This record gives sequence, structure tokens and C-alpha cells, in this order.
Amino acid sequence: MSAIQQTQRMAGYLAGFGLAAMVALACVTIIDILGRELFNVPIDGFSDVGDLIIIAAAAACFPASIANNQHVAVRFAGMLHWRIREGLDALGHLAMLVILALMAWQLGLYTQDLYANGQTTWLLYIPVWPVWLLATFFIVLCVPIKALMFAIKLAGACGKHNPERNALPTADENFPQGNPLS
Repeated sequence: MSAIQQTQRMAGYLAGFGLAAMVALACVTIIDILGRELFNVPIDGFSDVGDLIIIAAAAACFPASIANNQHVAVRFAGMLHWRIREGLDALGHLAMLVILALMAWQLGLYTQDLYANGQTTWLLYIPVWPVWLLATFFIVLCVPIKALMFAIKLAGACGKHNPERNALPTADENFPQGNPLS
């Protein structure tokens, strides 16, 4: 199994965690609404917990999106020579790498600030920094994943042959029997 496939598999498990958290949040939301509307008994502090779950769940999906190239890309240079097209694609990967590194840095600073100030949720007074630390970890994890993807794209742009034949694998190619998370 290649480094890309291992990375995609690990990222897929993280996305599975994020998906499970979102499904759990949806189920508890339904229970909260039914309890509130039918019995006038809402789940106290649910909004505090729900807000924290959303942060971790959304961030857990980032590595899979990066590793599987499932983000939005506009390819307007399709008619250009393959080397120019691949070079522009590599520049796009580099730009995203820089943005992810900046996001990781800023999230790290934000998490430090939350910890230093002892910020908590409004109703249950749950410290919020552990959830933001987890979200920061997920975004930090995206940086080496994107660096690997950038290196592959750059090698393709600098190579002797059109890399279309050796394109980055998608999630479907990594799980020919079907994705274990679906």
C-alpha cells in the first residue's frame, strides 16, 4: 500500500469519526426537539454540547477531503500543454498548502488563547479549548497530507510524461471492494 493510500485510509477513518459525530448530533437534536415540543422537557445545555460536537466533526472531515482531492477545483487551462496545466495545478496545491499552514497556525494561537482565558460554554461551563485542540490537530494533520499531494503534483509537472496516466488516486480507486466507511 502506497503512502497516498495509507494517508487516504487514515483520513477516511477520521472522516468516519466526523460523520458518526454528526449522525449522533442529528439523533440527539431530534430527541431534543421531540422532548421540547411533546413533553416540554428539552435537553438542558444541549446547544453547548452541540456546538462543540460540530467543531470537531467538521474539522475531522478536512483530512479526507484533502487526501482524496475532493475539494472544488476549476480547471480552465485544459487546452494548454500538459506541462503548463500540471504546473498551474501544482501552484494551486501550493496555495492550498500555504493556506492550511496559516489556518493551523491561527487555530493553534486561538486554542492557546481559549486555554489561557479559561473560556467555557455559556450554560454548562464546559471548557472549550479541548475541542478546539482536537480541531487544530485535524487541520495540522492536513498540512503534511497537502505537502505530499503538492510534491506528487510538482513531480508530475516536472516529469517527462503526461501525468494524466498517473493521476492522484481517488477514494474509489483505493477501495475497489467498496469504501469500508460507507
